[in-house]
Formats: sequence, structure tokens, C-alpha cells
Amino acid sequence: MKILKTDRLYLRNLELSDTDYIYEYRNNEECYKYQRWDDFSRGDIKLFILKFREDSFLSTKEEQHFAICLEADDVLVGELAYFHNEEDNCITLGITISYQYHKNGFAFEILKEVIRKINDKYSSMDIVGLIEKENFKSVKLFEKLGFEQECYAASISSYVYVLYGKKLDEKI
Repeated sequence: MKILKTDRLYLRNLELSDTDYIYEYRNNEECYKYQRWDDFSRGDIKLFILKFREDSFLSTKEEQHFAICLEADDVLVGELAYFHNEEDNCITLGITISYQYHKNGFAFEILKEVIRKINDKYSSMDIVGLIEKENFKSVKLFEKLGFEQECYAASISSYVYVLYGKKLDEKI
């Protein structure tokens, strides 16, 4: 079931049939060098999928994960991570696009639509991206989406980028 659509992509729940695709890009250096995955084996990926395959997009569940697929041929191109934090009044987003699909604008396209949906439902919540210091492509992506660098958090070796609630419509 398609949860959210753009011109070229859609989000859906993870499925066990995604295991091999996820295994392939999670074990590719271009994809994992800025990630903090502990689950590189097929078995761990299956457990990950089983844990998150029934997530409900934009729910208040603390951690959610979704598949990003091509609209044209239903091929999995990456994953979206969504962390809902009522206490801090923020939603943290993470994204991975398979190395095979880099430089197609997919991350920007899907994140732009995800941000619009978050704004519709949780307009007062801030949206956060945590980006490792050397991940210049993600820094540019989040800045293009209107995020502002708030600080560098040495404890997690990441820049904290924020798109402040109630200002989202002005940014994109």
C-alpha cells in the first residue's frame, strides 16, 4: 500500500521481500559510511523489517521506518527513518538512498513531501536532521530543504539541523 506519493517515488511499509535489496546497499561503503547501523546481516535485516513493517506513517510511535520505492517499477531505492519525540516537540528524519540511485534527486523529492505531510499534521513541531561532519552531500540537501544548522553535537559526532515548526511553509 502506498502511504505517500511524489512524481517518481512512493513510501510504503517495509516487507520481508525487501531483505536482499536492503542487505545489498547496507553493505555498500557509499551507503553505510555515514550510517550507524548495527544490522548488516540478512538475519538482522529480517528482524528489523519484522519490527517496523506495520508502522503507521506520522503516528506518535517513537521510531518508524519505511521503504522508498520508484513509482514506475516498484523497485526499492532506499529507506526513510522517522522518530517522533513528543517530549522535545520534534520529529527527526533520516534517509538512505541506495548507491545505485544517488544523484537522481530522490532524497530531496521524498523528504520535501514528507516535510509537507508533517507540517499538515504537526505544524508546531520542529523537524530535525542529524548529519555527520563529513557528510557534505546531506548538509547541502538539508540546507536546500530549508533546515538551519543549530549546533554540532560532539557526543553524537553530528551537526544538528532544524526546520522550526510553524515556519515550515515559508521554507519550501
